[in-house]
Parts: sequence; structure tokens; C-alpha cells
Amino acid sequence: MTRSPTPSAVVDAFRRYGLAASVFIVAAVITLGSYHEAVDEEMDATRDRFQSQAEERIAHLRDRADSIVLLADILRRQLAFSADERHALFTDIVAPILAHHPEIRHLGTLRIAGDAVQLTASAGRNAGPPLESPEGAGTAAIREAIDVAKAGRRTVATAPYTLAADSGSPRKAIRILGPIVRSDTASEPVGELLFIEVSVEDLLSQSLAASPERSPRPPLALEILDTTDTAHPAHPVHRDSPFHIGEMSFADGVDIADRHWLVVAAADPLAYPMMPSQDAGAQLFSGLSLGALAAFVLYVLQTRADAIRRQVNEKTLALGEANASLEQYVKALGETNRLLESEVDEHARAENLLRETTTLQRAILDCAEYAIVYTDANGIIRVVNPAAERLFGYRADELVGDQTPLLFHTADDIAHWTLSHTASGFAALASEAGSGVLEPREINLRRRNGDIFPANISLSIVRDGNRQIRGYLGIVADITQRRDAEHRIRHLAHYDSLTSLPNRTLLNTHLAEVIAKARLRQRGVAVLFTDLDRFKYVNDTLGHHAGDELLLSVAKRLRACVRDGDLVARTGGDEFVVVLDNLDEDSMPEELAERILASLSRPFELHGRQFTVTLSIGIALYPHDGLDGTALIKNADAAMYLAKERGRNNFQFFDHGLSERYSERLELENRLRHAVEENQLALFYQPQVDTLSGELIGMEALIRWRQPDGSMIPPDKFIPIAEECGLIVPIGAWVLHEACRQNQVWQQEGICRVPIGVNLSARQFDDAGLLDTIQSALAQSGLAPAYLDLELTESLVMRNPEHTRSLLAECKKLGLQLSVDDFGTGYSSLSNLKRFPIDRLKIDRSFINDIVTEADDATIAQTIVAMAHTLRLEVIAEGVETEAQLTLLRRWRCDAYQGYLCSRPIGANDMTHMLRTLRATRQVSLAAI
Repeated sequence: MTRSPTPSAVVDAFRRYGLAASVFIVAAVITLGSYHEAVDEEMDATRDRFQSQAEERIAHLRDRADSIVLLADILRRQLAFSADERHALFTDIVAPILAHHPEIRHLGTLRIAGDAVQLTASAGRNAGPPLESPEGAGTAAIREAIDVAKAGRRTVATAPYTLAADSGSPRKAIRILGPIVRSDTASEPVGELLFIEVSVEDLLSQSLAASPERSPRPPLALEILDTTDTAHPAHPVHRDSPFHIGEMSFADGVDIADRHWLVVAAADPLAYPMMPSQDAGAQLFSGLSLGALAAFVLYVLQTRADAIRRQVNEKTLALGEANASLEQYVKALGETNRLLESEVDEHARAENLLRETTTLQRAILDCAEYAIVYTDANGIIRVVNPAAERLFGYRADELVGDQTPLLFHTADDIAHWTLSHTASGFAALASEAGSGVLEPREINLRRRNGDIFPANISLSIVRDGNRQIRGYLGIVADITQRRDAEHRIRHLAHYDSLTSLPNRTLLNTHLAEVIAKARLRQRGVAVLFTDLDRFKYVNDTLGHHAGDELLLSVAKRLRACVRDGDLVARTGGDEFVVVLDNLDEDSMPEELAERILASLSRPFELHGRQFTVTLSIGIALYPHDGLDGTALIKNADAAMYLAKERGRNNFQFFDHGLSERYSERLELENRLRHAVEENQLALFYQPQVDTLSGELIGMEALIRWRQPDGSMIPPDKFIPIAEECGLIVPIGAWVLHEACRQNQVWQQEGICRVPIGVNLSARQFDDAGLLDTIQSALAQSGLAPAYLDLELTESLVMRNPEHTRSLLAECKKLGLQLSVDDFGTGYSSLSNLKRFPIDRLKIDRSFINDIVTEADDATIAQTIVAMAHTLRLEVIAEGVETEAQLTLLRRWRCDAYQGYLCSRPIGANDMTHMLRTLRATRQVSLAAI
């Protein structure tokens, strides 16, 4: 059936309603756009009008205030010129002023004699005492202004103060004071002042009277704040009621003598409406109406077009159904022809498949890796493949039709079947399985030459359609190689591959067995945990091959020291465990420990050289020190570490106090691993300062461990653990990356351009990837190599001089700086250090602590400084805490120092604050911070 050309309901709905809706939406969008533009233009015009009127109002206020100040200057100069007649003519002089300036309440002159103020002339509406004020604050303001006018010989204004209110709300006023100085008394102190008291409300009224747009309701409200004193909050001068800062406001400053007023103007919503006008609303209504009309016309046209379209689609659909019926009839005829052809082809394929299956079965038998033997129900062999011929040594023509599988079985199996009167061969094996599934089994079979070999045989019973047995099919595989491999695997699983001693797995099994026997017999068991002392030195000097030879020799001597029933196991590396069982109360495992120590004290011959190694032994006893093998090994291991701590080459018995000690250490190690993963480590920085100028010349990065509760774990407690467990390498890499990153941040901010020192541990120094780590830290941070200073301890430098010289030379090629830390605590000399590319020495704090009180320490420190300078090496003193120490270092011309005298180690944020303070204050020395 052909597809109908009729559009979907969605398309019809869109054509009828969607186009009309689209036209209306477009018209509405255009109309709303025009409407918003008109509204925005009206709003902008309103804002411009408000700002213009506010500026004009404030300008009138400023002009009025300036005219009063100018009038005061003119009047005081006039009074100074006509000093003789001014008291008589004062009223006549100021009468025009009072008439022209109604805001002036009172003016006059004051005579000042010390702290006394006397009114000498006055006029105005409120003539009274010169310091009269209803509030104490106003009197203080007038007094303060009088003092400023006398001292500065200039016109000043008081802060606003409140007038005594006879009725109504209180009013505020200010006084303008100016010194009256005659030319013949210019050098004498000011003795007379002119004052003008101005009402703030009247001043605003007069400035409003000057505005051309006066109305009973001002279009804007004013608030005036006195902001002269910037150190204190603004003082309110005047506030119109109501006053509210809405969408439109304007602020400007007005100066009255030496006072500064901030005038804020707020718009009256009725005078400056922010609502759209009627013209804009009419424009919006007209646009929406036209859009709706256009949409309606389009909807009517689409409705008529849809009716015509439906008629055409109905006739097209009827024609398509007729064509579909004809196509189905033709398809049915074709399907019948295909069925006839497929039956003929099926018969041909069945014949070919039968031939192919027979050929494939023969090929499978010939190519099969395993031996395949088929017998009939009577046990006569009917089929043998070539693999069976190779496995058993018989040809197929010797077996097929004449023999049974008894040829392949051993004499023991044949005798068993004969005595039990059961079937033999494959039938016997099948009957032994009963009615269950015939699972593969492993038995011994025999070849033609009589050799017996292990084999895996899988049997299947072949039945006909009536479920009667027609024969047996056996598939046989030689598993000799698998048995040998299993034996080797069991040996590798339970024995050490180097020494052939039992490994940890067999040790645990043996311990479980001897402890179970000891528990039943009430006997004792001893576990001796041994570890070679400084075995790493042999590997580092002679190589791992020599180390393996040494381990073999140690294993032989240990086996020679124990009884026949005792066990010696190697648990890994240079660790051996000895298990003594069946011990009574008089048994003394320490005798065996002494025998082992004596045996290993004899030199070993390695590569033509004699080496003497020592052993540390820890002893744990059952049941006193543990009830299972795991506890005994753990406690013996703890006792072994105690032996190492007590000088090595000795044995120690387990003490229960060790368990808590090493449990605490293990817990700290686990917490340290979590600290690395959870970013609990942080870097602190200690400045390095020039001894003469106090200038910052470098800093040292020091690692700190801040726990989640905020407490700090000191480095001397967790760094040795990190060294032992190998965490020091990733921690050291993190320190390098973080120090380089922080230094680059400071340099980009422009607050610091000095190198940062990073300490290297022995494990880091021996790490083959150290140079790659350094280059990665520099590349990721973008830091120049000259700003990274690697600090190595004296003992680390001298441990392997050739390796140290080679590695330090590579570091210098990168452009790094190199320092020897804790100098004086090792066994090197300055003459030895000159062979290395060292830039500076850092004198250990142990020599600096007592240089003020101990002459020997002072002599050593002074000698180190002098000899280092002879070798052109810089010298930094560590641990400087007093000015007396610093004075000596300056006298000895020591280059720099670090210590609590300058700064404790501080975090990155605190160091950033210190560096920013140095830059902001343009200081060079850290002493002022």
C-alpha cells in the first residue's frame, strides 16, 4: 500500500493556527519594541528635567551662601577701615544688608580679650549675647570657630546648631565669623571679630525665591549634610518633609566659608512621574489591534485552503488503496514460486551437508590434540584417531575391530575389575560413575612400551533413539607436563625462589600447625625474626648479584644453626624467620640467637673480597607473647627493631610495651598516607636576611602537617617515618612543585624576587627521577631555575662523592642554586666541599646557640665563615635569636642569617602580607615589620 499524501495533524494545525499566531507574535514584538522605545525616551526626558532643576536649585543656594560670605568679607574690611566711626554708624551700615538678606537673623562685632567675649555692636531680628545658643553643642561650635578665625585671620563658619524654638519645630542656624584687622595692627593678635548669624531655613527659602519655577509644592525635596569633618559621620543640617530618595536623585556640594555641605535633592513622584504617557499606551493598543486583525484574516484564508486540500487527499488515498491491493496479489504469486524453489534447494543442501559433516568429523579426529577412542557396546575398539596412535604407541589397524581399551590400563586396574566381577575398560569407568554425570577423571594409563603416565579421561555414553547403549567415546589427554607444572607452582607458592627456604605462606601454615600441637601438648614455641644490618650497602657497592650471593650464604648458615625439626623461612628482602617448636620450660631460644650471631660474625667471601655482616634478632614466645602465628611474627618484628635501635648485632625479647609503641608508629604512618592524599600538608616560609642591611635575600620552605582538628605534628616526628616507608619521595616532589608555584606567584605580583630553598632527603637524592621532578616543577610553575635553591645536608653530600658530584653538576647545568645545610654536624671539611659546585654554606644552629657565651663555639663559627669566604662561598647562619648573636655575625662579615630574631616560619598567606607591606611602605629591611 502506497503512502498517503495527506499531511499529518501536526502540520495541519500549524498551517491553520501557527501561521496566524506567528503573524500576531511578530506584530506584537514590533509594537512592544516601539512602545518600550517611546517609554524610555519619556523617562530620559523626565530625568534630564529633574537633574536640570536640581542643579539650578543647588546653584541658587550656592550663590546665596557665597554672597553672604562675600558680604561678610566686605563688611569686616569696611569696619577695619572706618574704625573710629563704625560703632556710631554700624546700624546705618548694616540696615541695607538686613533688608536685602532676610535670612540674616543677627550680625555684629565682638571684642575678644583672652577667653572673654564682649558684644560691641549688633543689629538684626534677634540681637542677643554673642554666644547665646539653646544647646551646649552650639556654644562649643561658636567658641571653636572664634578660635579658628583668630588663629587663621580668615573668615570661617560654625557647624550648624539648633536655635531656641519659641513655637513650632526647632530651627537651625550658622554663624559666619571674620577677623577685623586694621593695617596699623596687622602684626598684633586679633582682638575683634565680625559675626553674621544666618538661619538655614530662611537661607533655603531665599534661594528658592530666586528660582523662576516657584510653586506651593516644590518639585523636589532637599537634605543637607555637613561633611566638613571627614573623620566623623556627616552632621544633618536640614531635611525637607517628606524626603525620600526614589528612582531619581541628585547630589552636589556647597561651600560656606570653610564648611562643606552635601546637598541631596530627591524628586517628587507627582512632579516627575515615571509612568508611560497616554500616547505610548495608544500606540501599543493600535499595534496589537492591527496584529490581531492580520492574524484573523490569515486564519480565515488557511481554513478555506485546508477544506480544498482535504478533498484532494481523500481522492488520492482511494487511488492508493487500489494500487496496494494489486501489489499484494502480485506479491502472493511471487511468494509461491519462491517456496517451490526453496524446497528443491533444501534437498540439495542436505545432501551436501551430510558429505561435509562426514568429512569434518574425520578431519576433527585427525587434527585433534587429544587421543580419541570409540568402542561399541561390547567394548571392541571401532575408531582411533592419530593422536591416540601417538599417545599409546599402537597403529589403528592393530586396534580397530580386535582389541579393547584394556590394552591401555594398568595391571592394578585390570586386577580390580576382575576380582569384583565388573565390566572392564570404558564400561567399567562408566559404571563407577553410577547414574550421575560422567565427570572427567584422572587415572594412570600404560603405553605399548610399558611406560605408565598420568592421564585425564572424559567418557561419553553413546545411545540410540531408544536410549539403548550403542558404544562409548573416550577422550584421553596426557597430563604429565601439567603435573610437573603443578609441582613447580606449589614449590614457588611455598618456597623462596632464591634460597629455596619456605616463604611467608608456608611459614604461616607451619606456625599454625606447631601452635596447635603446642596447645595440645602444653609446650612452647619460639619465633626469631632476623634482619641483616646495612644490607643495602652491599647492593649499592657490589650490585644486586652480590647481594643475592650473600643471602644464599646467610640462608645456609641459618639452616646449619637450627635443629632438624625447626623451620627457617625467608619472608622477603633480607628478613629471615626461625621457628622453634616443642620447647619445654628449660629451653632457651637465646642460645640459638647467640649461635646465629656467632655464625654470621665470620666473614663472607664475595667477588674476591671479604665482607662481615651483622644481624638484628627479635624473639617472641608462645603463649606469652601471642596466641597465633600473626601475633608472634608481629611481636618478634617489633623486638627486632628494638635490637636495631640498641646498636644492631644483638637480640632482644619482645616487651609488651613495644606493641603500643609500634602501634602508635603504624597509626602515624597510616595517618601520614591519608594526609598526603587529603592535602593536609602545607609549606611555611622562613626569611633569610642580609646581616648588614636587613634586606630579604631568600627564604627556606619548611613542611608542616596540620591535622583536621587544627593541631600541628612537628616535622621531626613524621619526616623519619616518611623516610622509612618511602613516602618522602612523593612528599618531596610535592614540596618542590608547591615552592616553585608560590615563588612564581609572588614574582608575578611583583612583591618578591628571591630564591626559595628546598631541603632534599637522602631517599630523594637517590631517586633516579629527581632531575625529572625538578624540571617538571620548574616547567609547570614557569619559575626561572635561578630562584630555586636545593639544600643538601653535609652527610648526604659526602656519602657517595662521585654520585654527588655528577648529580650536582647536572643541577648546575639547569641553573639551580646549591647549598650545604647543617654544616659542621658531619665529617667533611671545606677542602672536600670545594670539589662540588656549591654556592653557599649554612652553619648549623648548634654552633650559633652559644657563640655569645662559649668561646669555642664562637671560634668555630668565625673560622667557618672566614674559610668559606676564602673559597668564595656565601655563608648563612641558622638559628639566630638574639641581637648579640647578630652583632657577632656582622663583625665576622657573615653574609646572611635566618632565625626567630627576624621571623618564625610563617604560612604562605602571612608571608604574602609581609611582602606586600614591604612593598607598600617601600622598606628594605625586615626589622621595621
